[in-house]
Amino acid sequence: MDVIRRSQTTMDPSGLTVETPDGKHAPFNSKKIHTALTSLTNDPTVVHRVESLIVAQLAGFDVVATGTITATIVETLEQLGYAHMAQSYLKASH
Repeated sequence: MDVIRRSQTTMDPSGLTVETPDGKHAPFNSKKIHTALTSLTNDPTVVHRVESLIVAQLAGFDVVATGTITATIVETLEQLGYAHMAQSYLKASH
């Protein structure tokens, strides 16, 4: 789960690259996070709140490992009091 932090402060994940476990790189796609969250709840307010916080945290990286994305999603859900959603996400992602 190695990542490289950006030197500047930005909230734009458009230049973010995802590193897969096999070392390949792919452009970040926030729609995947949105889809995962909407599979956990039908509440658009919860989805928007959680998604915004996750994307803001990830926007601070140039390259981020898929494991770091998963951990960020789980930690954010738990910190916001959605532990049941975090557990469901982990079950679905494995």
